[in-house]
Amino acid sequence: MSWGTKLTIGMIVFMGFIVTLVVMMIKPHKADSLIDADYYEKGQVFDRDYDAKRAALDDQMSPTIQAGAKGVNIVFPKPVTYTILIRNLADSNFDKAFKSDSVKTEVVIPANELKSGSWLLRIEYKSGTKEYLYQDKMLLP
Repeated sequence: MSWGTKLTIGMIVFMGFIVTLVVMMIKPHKADSLIDADYYEKGQVFDRDYDAKRAALDDQMSPTIQAGAKGVNIVFPKPVTYTILIRNLADSNFDKAFKSDSVKTEVVIPANELKSGSWLLRIEYKSGTKEYLYQDKMLLP
């Protein structure tokens, strides 16, 4: 085989590689599960979230979180109503939400409802008329 034939084969293989990359880039694919579908709306309420986080620190209303083999135990300093969103960093199919309109000081999320790995925890809670927000990452065994 001459050098001209080898050069032509090499160019054809390279062009095939480039065409494959272009097709993969254009082809529709599964949306990135780490990006919120409503990220724009969340950006609009950034100030409200910031004020709620600051209020939790100022009023010493941050919950105590303990994650162990039995699950996640969340203890609030005072009785609150809450909405808890736990998002799995690896797969959004495992995301969980918990809500209570009754006043509680402790919440236990059983380990069988959560798989091990990295999670984002967002707790919106209310004591009286004051709204609070707690956000953190946690690693479950």
